[in-house]
Amino acid sequence: MADVSILLIGASGALGKPLLDELIRQRHQFKRIAVLATPDRASKFSNSGVEVVVGSFFDAKSYQGFTHVISAVGNPLMVLQPAMVEVAVSAGVKHWYASEWNSDISQRQIQDLRYFRDKQAVRAYLRAKAAQEPNFQYTLMVTGIFTEWALDEFYGFDHQKLTAKLYGEPGRRIGVTSIPDIARYTIDSLRIPFEGPGRTLRVQGWTGKIEDLIRELEQVRGVKYEITWVDVSAAKELEEQARANEDDLSEMMYSIKPLLASGYGVADGVGKLDNGLFDFKPETPRETFTRVFNTQT
Repeated sequence: MADVSILLIGASGALGKPLLDELIRQRHQFKRIAVLATPDRASKFSNSGVEVVVGSFFDAKSYQGFTHVISAVGNPLMVLQPAMVEVAVSAGVKHWYASEWNSDISQRQIQDLRYFRDKQAVRAYLRAKAAQEPNFQYTLMVTGIFTEWALDEFYGFDHQKLTAKLYGEPGRRIGVTSIPDIARYTIDSLRIPFEGPGRTLRVQGWTGKIEDLIRELEQVRGVKYEITWVDVSAAKELEEQARANEDDLSEMMYSIKPLLASGYGVADGVGKLDNGLFDFKPETPRETFTRVFNTQT
């Protein structure tokens, strides 16, 4: 892999930083590692130990000299990825890792969720671009829900009051993977060659029922949570209200709140897992919750 040079976009984000840490850990494998930063953010990476490219997402000069780009942009910039790819390919980039890392949005039951709309558009664009450019490839990493975020306040958990208000029903299947493991799966995947324009790699650290995941948290904390189950129609009403108010972010967020207990928050909804391609054992939910809650206390 001495000929692989990597540019990371979104290196200061919740997943971007672990990706950068993993790149640094494996730096001997690559010809060049750099992060792309705007002038006002460049100083954040001055002590990172990697090259900092100061420039714009939409300037071809930012991508020159790189074979691979890993995009870890967040929701507000997700829709801009096609424009980034267009410029990157013109500068010679051969491989794009899309900002994906979620449940398998190919599942018919969740493919139309507002939260995934921009990701679906990026997928469609990448397929079309790779069909036009014979030397261009892309990778989609499908990981299930981030373990650290699965039982977060966003999904209705109150870790002070020991309560949870969940949209959906008990007994539904869920798949989770810890953030450090997602970073490792992603960087390790750079060593796995493939033929054709694009690939989807499905990996998952743990699979079980939502109640089982909650029990893992209860075991770690030594407490019991009071769970209230709410019909998903309540979230749909809030989503529609946000749409009518042209509040895009709230519309996106309410659309995904029922995912946790939907049965479709998994990486293997339409295809088998690719864990066997990797040579490490992922963190268990109990290990993840122990790490997260020990850090907070």
